[in-house]
Amino acid sequence: MSRHPQRTRSLQTGVPMQLRRAGLFKGFLFVGALLLTAALFLSTNLLVRQVRDSARSYLSLSVQYYRNLLIGDNPELAYEAVQGIDFPIVLADSVGNPKFWRNLDVEPGDFSPEAMNKVRTFIAESRAEGNEPLALEVVPGQVDYFHYGDPKLVTLLRTMSLVSALAVAIYILIGYVGFRVIRKAEERSVWVGMARETAHQLGTPISSLMGWVEVLGDQGEITESMKQDIGRLEKIAVRFSKIGTREKLQRLALSDVVNQAVTYMRGRVGSTIRIDVRDKGAGEAGIQPELIGWVLENLLRNATQAMEGKGTIIVETGTLNGEVYVDVIDDGRGISLRNTEAIFRPGFTTKKRGWGLGLSLGRRIVEEMHRGRLFVKSTKPGEGTTIRMVLPT
Repeated sequence: MSRHPQRTRSLQTGVPMQLRRAGLFKGFLFVGALLLTAALFLSTNLLVRQVRDSARSYLSLSVQYYRNLLIGDNPELAYEAVQGIDFPIVLADSVGNPKFWRNLDVEPGDFSPEAMNKVRTFIAESRAEGNEPLALEVVPGQVDYFHYGDPKLVTLLRTMSLVSALAVAIYILIGYVGFRVIRKAEERSVWVGMARETAHQLGTPISSLMGWVEVLGDQGEITESMKQDIGRLEKIAVRFSKIGTREKLQRLALSDVVNQAVTYMRGRVGSTIRIDVRDKGAGEAGIQPELIGWVLENLLRNATQAMEGKGTIIVETGTLNGEVYVDVIDDGRGISLRNTEAIFRPGFTTKKRGWGLGLSLGRRIVEEMHRGRLFVKSTKPGEGTTIRMVLPT
């Protein structure tokens, strides 16, 4: 029993609390970027509406002036009344036949079929964009219509809006990637530092214990058990010291590493739990045996705890798509689908006692040091779980 339960509890909840804070920070950044984008679009749309309304008002005044000049028998001046308009306009009769136009990519006075098709297409597009034509009645009973497009400023505003939205998207992407990279680097630094400090701290008591065993001399089974335990502690210290190192991987038979881990765990799971090995020709792979053995032991230990004291664990090895794999299959209580990825996060645990670091550390060993993968292959609550480790050959 812990002598400081409150302190232990606070340490156990510290990691997930930090992860939640980091998640909230990322969430605030994302929501802030979305709000910024929404505000940008709303303000741009407001400006576009104002510009379009201003253009329509200007055209309406020009059309009224144009009509008054035509009624006053001043057609030359009437034509000049629309010369100052800097956005596309088309005057067409009631059935859509163009009479004249300005600011289009069609030469004025070109009444060829191709030109007429382009002008009629512009009329249809302008109405589809919500630019309702302005009626012009010079002769009673004869109504023409001024069709118009958007000013260049509207196009510019829309382009700027799209560019700004793209810039915000790039900002979100860079922020997310940068935050992720920084977080991973910080986590890796913490993991490596913690592991090496642990290995260093274990060194002194291990040396002391070895000295005491020598002082005790041969005490039969007692000293032999002590030597085995000290050897186990030495192995643990070596494993911690190798975390984060870049030493060359060894070409080893995967089945040998698996059998060593299984042999060790068989003596520690009790007689009511059975561990079977099925080797389907896994062959060799680049392996750091101390660390992969550690990962396998942790997977077997978790499977044992999931079965609540009885059942069968199957460890299957084989080759698939040029890679080797290890499946740890239990018939325990299973994992809910929403937690199949969460179990690999630091601090996540469903146990009353535990730090929730084993699977997270195991995934780092497999992915970062062996360029492999560790994931939940299948699971079903109440029926069991299969966790797969894949290593490149």
